[in-house]
Order: sequence, then structure tokens, then C-alpha cells
Amino acid sequence: MAEHPHQALRSFAAFVGRNTGLHFPEARLRDLAQKMTTLAREAGCEDLDHYLSQLMAAPLSRQQMKSLCGALTIGETYFLRDPKSYRVLERHILPGLIAARRRGGKTLKIWSAGCSTGEEPYSIAIILSRLLHDLPEWNVTLLGTDINEEALERAQRGVYGKWSFRNAPQWLMEYFTPVGEGHFEIVPRIRSMVHFSQLNLAEDRGSAFTSGADIIFCRNVMLYFHPEQIETTVGLFHAALKPGGWLFVGPTEVDHQKLRGFSCHHYDGALVLRKGEPRRKAQRPSAPVPAPAAAARVAAAPPAPAPAGLSAGASSLPAEPVPGGIEQAQDAYRAGQYQEAARLALLAPHLPEHLALAARCYANLGRYQEAREHCEKALLLERLDAHTHYLHSMILEQMGDGAAAEAALKRALYLDHDYLLAYFALGNLCRKRGELREAEQSFANALRLLQRYDPAEVLPDAEGITAGLLTQLIKGMNAGLNRR
Repeated sequence: MAEHPHQALRSFAAFVGRNTGLHFPEARLRDLAQKMTTLAREAGCEDLDHYLSQLMAAPLSRQQMKSLCGALTIGETYFLRDPKSYRVLERHILPGLIAARRRGGKTLKIWSAGCSTGEEPYSIAIILSRLLHDLPEWNVTLLGTDINEEALERAQRGVYGKWSFRNAPQWLMEYFTPVGEGHFEIVPRIRSMVHFSQLNLAEDRGSAFTSGADIIFCRNVMLYFHPEQIETTVGLFHAALKPGGWLFVGPTEVDHQKLRGFSCHHYDGALVLRKGEPRRKAQRPSAPVPAPAAAARVAAAPPAPAPAGLSAGASSLPAEPVPGGIEQAQDAYRAGQYQEAARLALLAPHLPEHLALAARCYANLGRYQEAREHCEKALLLERLDAHTHYLHSMILEQMGDGAAAEAALKRALYLDHDYLLAYFALGNLCRKRGELREAEQSFANALRLLQRYDPAEVLPDAEGITAGLLTQLIKGMNAGLNRR
């Protein structure tokens, strides 16, 4: 492929951003050129510059938009991707919502935004069918939208190859019928639950079609958006949700400091936003999650906290009295019962893993001073746990002590030279402080470690984020550094 003037590609990248929301920074211009060269040739045009000029000269036709989105969007998805989010949906969010609606109308509305080929909304439909034994009595609206019409056509067919079932539990296949070698069709009763429609998040300004949602899923979609578009899209979701509605997003997709009208909840490694809940004064708006929730993996304990807290009574599941012990404390933590989890953990305050779990609980409750004290007690007992140092850094950053947070991250990396997510967190911290060279170095180390993974491989403790997605995110951040 011949080289093309960067300015022409920059202009077209801006055009794509305005029309689709997709962000192509400097680091991805070559990728954009390669994809558009293929489209140009399919259109019978060998001159890429001329083809790009033609596209920008007039509003895109529906066929042009379909071809463009088919070429530029990434349809990397599969059934029950990121099991933690689906467990939260099934065990924490839906039970309380269903119980409330049984008393008042038996209606539910769920929107899967950026659903690609449909695996996500069908996964939600399957979970609903397992929870609602009286499903025919309910008025369930389950929307799947995407900008890519070709992907939606596949979703409507409901036929999938084996690759869409990687990492899926065996019971999932009860909802599919074999059709030909290596392909499976979703059963009609599940397919009929989902309604698919083409929707461009960059152009949508809200409508009756999407409004009144109880739950919105938009995971690993906004990674490819410009920051301004992300803010606009989150505002769109806020307007579409009912009061108290839930928004599932990827852990690195939104800048929590810019969130308005949402509270952040962290259930066992999955980030969920809730509309309209007042923040307590002790809580700070959280910083962008600097890494996909790998944080303090102490023994078998849950990942590090999302900074904004969740009250002990927020779980939809009934709280049962449990005896002391780390396992019981962890169960309480996973149920969102942070106050109870901290109490159980502190029945053994001489054990560092108990203290670290208590620190996570207090951080999730927005009680950062107590979180810091317990984390530092854990470190006095076990100074060589890299993950507790990482947790310490997250707490310190929330308390506004960036220098101490950086020192804690460096101690974590001293103990574990291959701590991928700690490099990412350090790069993010340096980026926010304007220390561009240090940020680039940390991001380079993270990219080096990411080369050990297949792009489609889900990173350990990363909430379903793949190595490829994190690589693209870091490259986008690096591109932003280069423009400063």
C-alpha cells in the first residue's frame, strides 16, 4: 500500500468521528488507511485520496454508511463474555428489580447498545428466561442496537459458530439447536425476546425507542470513541435510564471524574453505574479506573475496589447472618455487604489478607481513611505482597495523594516486575500529571507485557478486557501524549 498524506487521513478520521463516533488517533491512521484502501478497491477506485474526498463531499448514503461501519467496527464478542458482569446481573441486579416489578406491572426494559452480532442481548435473554419462570406473564423489552447493519443481520439470523461459545458453560448449549457442521441456532423462544435495530450512538439524541430503560449494557464499545463522544454517549444513557437504572460499562471506558448523575458500584470485579443515587459526602468521584480491576488479589479475595462506594444494603440478595472467617467475609463482599464483610474480616486482625479485604470494603464504602489504615496494617505484616501495594496506591490516589500513590505503585513493580496492570496504572497517573516521558515509558512496559497474550485472550482479573482491547487503549493514550 502506498503512503498517503497524513493530513488527508486526519481529515477523514475527523469525518469518521463526526459520523460514527469512532476515534482514529494518529497511532491508528495506518490502520484506517488499510481498511479504506480495501473499501476503495471494492468500489472500483484505486486512488484512495480521491475515494476519501468523494465520501467527504456529500452526506453518506445508507449503503456507504453500511460499508464504512462494516469495515471500521470491531465485532469481537461471544456468549457470556465477561462472566463477572453476568453474575452481577443475575445475582444482584435482576433479583431485586424482578421482586419490585412483581408488585407493580411485571415490565422490564433492557438495552444492549453496541450489540454487534447479538451474543450479548441473547445472553441477557437466556439469563432472564432462567430467572422468570412465569416469563409469558411479563412484558419484557430487550433491545439490541448497533451501527453495523451487517452485524445486525447476523444477529437476527441467530446462527453462530463454535468461536462464539468459547469459555461458555455447557448448560448454555441447551438454548441452541445444531444446524450444519459446527454451527448452532438459538431456540425461537429466546430469539423472539430480542428486538434488533440499527442505531448510531454518535447521532442518537434519545427517543421513545430507547427511553425508560431499567438496564443498559454498553461494554467495550466506547473504547473506540473520542473522549467528547464518550461524555455525550454517557449523557444519552443517563437520559434513557429510569431513576435508579443500571449502566454496565467496561472498567476503562469512562472518566469517573466527569460522571454526572451516576454512582459507581463494584461487585466482585464488575463495574456498574447507577442513575440518580446521591453520593455521600465522604465519597469522592472516582478517577478513571487505571487498570481493568486487577487490583489487590490477596489470596482468593475479590479484585480491588472501584473508588465510589456501595452501601452494605445495596445488594438485591437477602443478607443472611454468617459466621466469621475469610471465606464468609469474601461471600459478604461479593454480595455487596461491605460493612458486614469488613466486620467479619476484622475478626482476625492479625492476618494480612483479612486486613486487606477490610481495606477494600472501606474503600467501596467511601471511607478512605479507614481503608488506608487497614491497608497499611496489612503491609506492616506482609511487606512483600505486590497486590496489597497496588491496593494501597488506589486508595492513596482517591485521597488525593498522587505522590504517595506513585510510590506505592513503584513498590508493587519492584516486587513484581511483570505486573502488567500496575504499569498501566502508573502510566495513567503520570499522564494525568503531565509527566509525558514517564507515562510513555510505563505504557511501553505494559505494551511489552501484552505481547505475551493473544489479542483475543481475556486478561487475568481484567473484567473481560482482552489483550487486544487494552493494547488499543494504551496506543490511543500514547497518541494523545504525542499531541501535547
